[in-house]
Amino acid sequence: METLIRIFSAILDFFSAIGTFFADLKKPLHDIWGVEMVFLLTMVTVAVAGMAAFGPWTRKRKPGEHPWQ
Repeated sequence: METLIRIFSAILDFFSAIGTFFADLKKPLHDIWGVEMVFLLTMVTVAVAGMAAFGPWTRKRKPGEHPWQ
């Protein structure tokens, strides 16, 4: 029972933190330039770079086809 309470509490804390984060995004940019904003920008940059490198427009290799051969 204690484990269920911990899990439920962790889920509520998670959604509370997400809500607080997005509420802080309404503030001017100079007020929120902190760890959260840097983390968000890093995640978006990595996602865009990953899509650019391995997006749906890249040609899929055939089995046994290697660029070094």
